[in-house]
Amino acid sequence: MTEISTQVNVKNHERTKQPSILKCIATILEEIVEETDKLDCQQTLFHASKIPAITLENYLIRIAKYAKCTDECFIIALIYLDKVQELNPDILLNSHCVHRFLMIAIVLAIKFQDDDYYRNDYYSKIAGITLKELNQLESELLELLNYDLFISKDNYNIYLEKLRLYQEQ
Repeated sequence: MTEISTQVNVKNHERTKQPSILKCIATILEEIVEETDKLDCQQTLFHASKIPAITLENYLIRIAKYAKCTDECFIIALIYLDKVQELNPDILLNSHCVHRFLMIAIVLAIKFQDDDYYRNDYYSKIAGITLKELNQLESELLELLNYDLFISKDNYNIYLEKLRLYQEQ
């Protein structure tokens, strides 16, 4: 089985030659956003007035570099985003909200999955938003997920396999 890794060359912010889950997740989200940007959607707390200049891939690299979370957190965050869509079909990820949804999903995944994590003021700096905004978004995402952060091992493995297959395309 192909190994999936989030390893990043921190010195010059470039990817290693290994397959990268970060690039895969960024590509998947970019494909979703390309479709949903064409649609009218409900505005949420996650919607920014302007689209962030940083690409999703570079944003994920930034998060990986500074959050120092386990690889599993990125996959769990993707599962959380799918779960939000499943539970709230009127909310669409688009260019105005995907970065914020992604960051907060990763923060929740870190807090649920990892033993060590930083305070929210640190994550707000990584995200480029205020602490107050991060706290509000975290609370909102918890509500959108019905406070259910548990991911079964089987569900996690299904996503891992789908990501592996997607990378092979």
